[in-house]
Amino acid sequence: MLDNKLINLKEFSNCESKISKWYNKQSKVLSIITNPYNTSLIFINIIKTLIKKNNKILYVWNGEDYNKEILESLKKDNLNFKYSYMEEKESNDNLVFINFKNIRNIKGYYDLCIIDDISKYSTLSKEEIREVIEYTYLYSKRIISYSIEKIINMGTTLDIADLIRREVFVEPRIITTRVKLDEDMPYTLYDYLMWFKSNNKKVIIYVPNEEKINKVFNYYTNELKIKDIKIIKHLKNNTLKDIEQVYKIKNKSAFIITNNIREYSKGDEDIDIVVLFADEGFYNYKKIIYFCADVGKNIKNKYRGEVLLVGKDISEDMDLAKDMARSYNKNIWEKGLLSY
Repeated sequence: MLDNKLINLKEFSNCESKISKWYNKQSKVLSIITNPYNTSLIFINIIKTLIKKNNKILYVWNGEDYNKEILESLKKDNLNFKYSYMEEKESNDNLVFINFKNIRNIKGYYDLCIIDDISKYSTLSKEEIREVIEYTYLYSKRIISYSIEKIINMGTTLDIADLIRREVFVEPRIITTRVKLDEDMPYTLYDYLMWFKSNNKKVIIYVPNEEKINKVFNYYTNELKIKDIKIIKHLKNNTLKDIEQVYKIKNKSAFIITNNIREYSKGDEDIDIVVLFADEGFYNYKKIIYFCADVGKNIKNKYRGEVLLVGKDISEDMDLAKDMARSYNKNIWEKGLLSY
């Protein structure tokens, strides 16, 4: 039974078919490359097949519990199987979920290991995911890597487009400036901020550290003095209470200045992201790609959020992130999956 949120059904069916064919061949590793927050339902068919044979599946991801999307789909078919979320003790259930951080606790042998770095916000580096694949290699008959890029140069590769949206992937805009961003602001950025304000947007303003949070906050509140905007600073170790209050603000813009990189889109609320000092090492290409995915998750009235990268120069990571975003769009364009 297909989920009603699936839009690109032909692409979905093609992907399911290729996964099944791959599993029955000799290649041990399948790399599925796609954009962040794509659906995990592409694994339902192969998981069902293995469960019916009483095989074991290990599902490694960033979640702190079960993957509800997977479980709800399986339960609709009234399959008789056991599942669990493993933290410390080994599980003998058919379907075992585990967080990346607990991967060293796995024992036993699995017929399939799915390494899902797409469904949840991820800051894991390519090297960290590669280590997970290498560690699970001895414990698995087959491994699927689900990521924004190819992690290891072996096995089979499958590129898939977004299966739940017919929209372009947001590409970051780059603004270079010699202005000291914690003391002043380039005119181009000011124009964007005024546009965000006039449209009552919620804007996440990333900076690399707490010192810059305080400087930027002081400049925006004491020097810039933009009226009718809620401006808050959110340090990495703060609770999310202040952020929760921001979403409740109606008909007014809010700017959140923070160094806490995480998912900020919520419900059907769209957000915009401004990345200050974007050429600094604090921001790698993966973080930028997830910024773009975050602003593109919830499209209200056909509005796609903006990601503005503001820095002195264009770093390699900024360039790479822009190229990756463009490749996602090339993929969906060539497959005719865009809606207008």
